[in-house]
Amino acid sequence: MTLIAAALALALFTGPAEAQKNGDALTLDEVVSIAVKNSPAALAAEQNIIIARQRVMEARFMALPQFTLSGTFSQGSLESPALLGPELGDRYVEPRAGDNFYTLRAQALQPLYTGGKNTNTLKLAKTSHNQAKVNFEAVRADAALEAKKAFYTLLYQRRLEESSKHWLGRARELDSSLRKDAFEELEAAILLSGLSDRAQRAGSGVEAALAGLLKALNREPGHQVEAEGKFEPLPVRTEASRSLVTAMEARSELKSELYKAQMDEIAVNMAMIRRNPTINLGASYDVNAYKFSSLADDSARANNWLASIAIHFPLSYDVWTQVRQRKAQQRQGELKRAELQDTIRFEIISAHREAVSWQAEAEKLGVVAARMSDSYETASQGARPSMAALRVLCSLCELEKKAVDAVYNQLLARIRLEWAQGRDFAK
Repeated sequence: MTLIAAALALALFTGPAEAQKNGDALTLDEVVSIAVKNSPAALAAEQNIIIARQRVMEARFMALPQFTLSGTFSQGSLESPALLGPELGDRYVEPRAGDNFYTLRAQALQPLYTGGKNTNTLKLAKTSHNQAKVNFEAVRADAALEAKKAFYTLLYQRRLEESSKHWLGRARELDSSLRKDAFEELEAAILLSGLSDRAQRAGSGVEAALAGLLKALNREPGHQVEAEGKFEPLPVRTEASRSLVTAMEARSELKSELYKAQMDEIAVNMAMIRRNPTINLGASYDVNAYKFSSLADDSARANNWLASIAIHFPLSYDVWTQVRQRKAQQRQGELKRAELQDTIRFEIISAHREAVSWQAEAEKLGVVAARMSDSYETASQGARPSMAALRVLCSLCELEKKAVDAVYNQLLARIRLEWAQGRDFAK
């Protein structure tokens, strides 16, 4: 193989040797890390974890005694007894109390038995917390997928730009040494115009890919950044069946649905415990006086204390309707999980098939492009420049583009497979 053909094969599967002088050179891992860290959706999902954690604490507080301290000052002229509302302390005031009436109260309420409501509320809060964490991982996985796409798209567009400029330059050099008649002059102009248009589209593609990478990184437009990595196929050596097993264990969406199943079961239990009684223990201590100064005088004030146990038996007509609704929702969740599992299987099988297929295609086209380039260089040695040589050169440009496209499609299929199974392949 000649030196030029070897250089062609090497350039086909490599990216830019170095980044732009004024830009940040980022590897794939760095791009993914920054994109996940700066993703607005991931940041919002992280706040959901904080909210869920606080709700777990609130659920724990429900089992603790509830304390209330209150004070009331009443002034009026009564001809018959009056009852203050709950906002004013639920106090009974008699006309003989005079114009002023002062009360201090300390009250405690301890739930002894809630029919399982507090326990199930805590379970529900913990499950929601776990679901928030796996939802956060799912959002991070989506952000990582978009970052990988943007990274490889930039490498792809860079490679197309290099290839287009390379072949356009050689075509112009060959055209300048040709002796052509009128029709050959027109044909050469058409061929060169096609190569020029391809180079221009590749340049526009690089700009669009840079914008896509900045969007994935959540950076301001105009920020200088560059992707640093090799543009070459990444073989998939894992069988589809193994990826399926990995997905059932690692896929965040499936974990979220499993937690949703637990929440549906708890919802059914909470609907059924509405039939159960609740038992509360309460105690209160009141200090009553007709003058403010009397609150500190034991002989001039009235001290009241009270302790009680209350049992409530709910009598609701809609208990069983609520239970049936929750069970129907539980069944809907089961059907949704089954549909999600089928979707994951399809995604993995499809991505695995595409990755393997494009991998073989990229390797084959890479070898063919290198061999054809070698044959072209061999045929060009000592031969007079001709229109046939220009046409072959344009065909080589098209063949190399097909090889580059195959590499790009293989990389996209691989990262889709990694996303579908919920875990990256070992490096």
